[in-house]
Amino acid sequence: MTKESFYTIHKWPLLLLAISSIFLYSNTLNNDFVLDDDVVFLKNQFVQEGVSGIDDILSHGFLYGFNQRNDQSYRPLVLINYAIDKSLFGNNASAHHFLNILYYALLVLLIYRLFVQLLPEETHWLAFWIALIYSFHPIHTEVIANIKGRDELLHAIFAVSALFYSLKFFDLKESKYRWYSLLFFFLALLSKEMAVSLILLIPITIYFFREVDMKRLIQLSLPLFGVFALYMFIRQMVLDDITFADDMSVINNTLAGAPTFANRLATNILIFGNYLKLLVFPHPLSWDYSYPHFQIVGFNYPWVILTAVLLLTGIVLAVLGIRTKNKYAWSLLFFLISFSVVSNFFILIGSTLGERFLFFPSIAFCFFLVVLIQDLDKKYANRRRKYAIPMLTAILLIPMAAKTISRNAEWESNESLFISGVEATPNNSRAVSALASVYRVRGESAQNPREREQNLLKAKEYYLESIKLYNDNADALYNLGVTYNNLGNQEKARLAYEKVVKISPNHMNGLNNLGVIYFQRSDFEQAEQYFKRALELNPNFANAYANLGAVEHNKGNRELARQYYQKALQLNPQDINTRNNLQLLNN
Repeated sequence: MTKESFYTIHKWPLLLLAISSIFLYSNTLNNDFVLDDDVVFLKNQFVQEGVSGIDDILSHGFLYGFNQRNDQSYRPLVLINYAIDKSLFGNNASAHHFLNILYYALLVLLIYRLFVQLLPEETHWLAFWIALIYSFHPIHTEVIANIKGRDELLHAIFAVSALFYSLKFFDLKESKYRWYSLLFFFLALLSKEMAVSLILLIPITIYFFREVDMKRLIQLSLPLFGVFALYMFIRQMVLDDITFADDMSVINNTLAGAPTFANRLATNILIFGNYLKLLVFPHPLSWDYSYPHFQIVGFNYPWVILTAVLLLTGIVLAVLGIRTKNKYAWSLLFFLISFSVVSNFFILIGSTLGERFLFFPSIAFCFFLVVLIQDLDKKYANRRRKYAIPMLTAILLIPMAAKTISRNAEWESNESLFISGVEATPNNSRAVSALASVYRVRGESAQNPREREQNLLKAKEYYLESIKLYNDNADALYNLGVTYNNLGNQEKARLAYEKVVKISPNHMNGLNNLGVIYFQRSDFEQAEQYFKRALELNPNFANAYANLGAVEHNKGNRELARQYYQKALQLNPQDINTRNNLQLLNN
């Protein structure tokens, strides 16, 4: 087989795939920054500095530029990408959404390219249908319609490229392709940690689609371990802590509330079943699936038993198919291995279920589906029916396209996203609390007093509903306190804040707001204690310094007040109130 026969790329499929991918997500161009876009972009200090922030990005954890926490994740390539975009396009949301669309179109083309290479004995149209179904699948909307999804996009682009060049090196024996493969693997790791699955996916893919002995397979795999070791060394040098917190809250991951290992396993199997359901029938979709959307269950729950049987059957079939190099077995192994890192089966992550976690593993599902249609066509269809695969695929694509386009519109703003989230997952404390915040912000910005009160009262009801769903939702309690304060009920605000710091003693804003209430009551000693506790948690908390300055100002300690004011302004030069207080002090 010649080199050309392996890598013939046809222009028409590429053009059709690019057009379809761009068209499907074109209605995201009017979308705003939403959800965690603040965390990774708008309020990330290093990203907002543009290219001048790259040095700090390389030497700190993923979220340090937002919350000064140097732990858990090291994804510098994503932030560097944002920083460059910030320098080029500023904070223009449409430009960044357009870039997401282009990255997605590129990924779809790379998937086509990969399967043309994987299946040289098949017509290139099989690879086309796989890539086309992938581009249409609504489960991907969270990643493309959300600028924060850039980490998933870059990871998938580099992971697919690493697979491609690993196969190209095996086929053509040119050393440059090995280096390309290792480089893309390293870039995938720098984009998202789940790229570690490539250590298994690359050799397994070569084994299933090429003739190779075990010795050769080990030789191909060893350099991958070296790249991963390099990444872990850099990560450990940069981060203060590379593990997740032991005291993970149930609001972040429902499984943290399981009383026994059996309950945790059973509930996790139930959640895994929901992942499978979203692959096959992606409706309804939600930005969040937090507690108590999924109840803690045991092995007596019917859906747990059914999902466990399906999971075990899939594992058995995958293992049995290894010897015969069955294509279905490869797709099952690809899905299970790539998904395992975020599955919660091995380590609890900071999410109960996330549609974004299916972004890369769903490649296997699209392959499985197209091969299944092909095999059914070969077995049951009349031989004259040459268009069975296009016809069946088109039937699937129409509802997929409709769902994708409608789902994109829900990501237009936080308001539209949070409203759709409550509709999709009504028994979800975090989603209800997020919707409450929509009405709180409306109320805070309303000029009309009646409109202000109506929105704040609606926010209060949703916050109370959120707390009813989960009594220890500290963020909902905190925002309930803010809402009470806006409504002029300082005592209820104080009670809410006290519940917050009881549930979460390290809730910095809760401590600060309690201090403000005691300051307003002229209880300066109590106020000072809360402000100082907040500073212990974050020594760069500008508001706490400003408030301590006000405390000392009122106590008559003018020099100490001046020092606090100056420190607050050093951290936040835009604080007009503190600047005015300092001017009053100087007068």
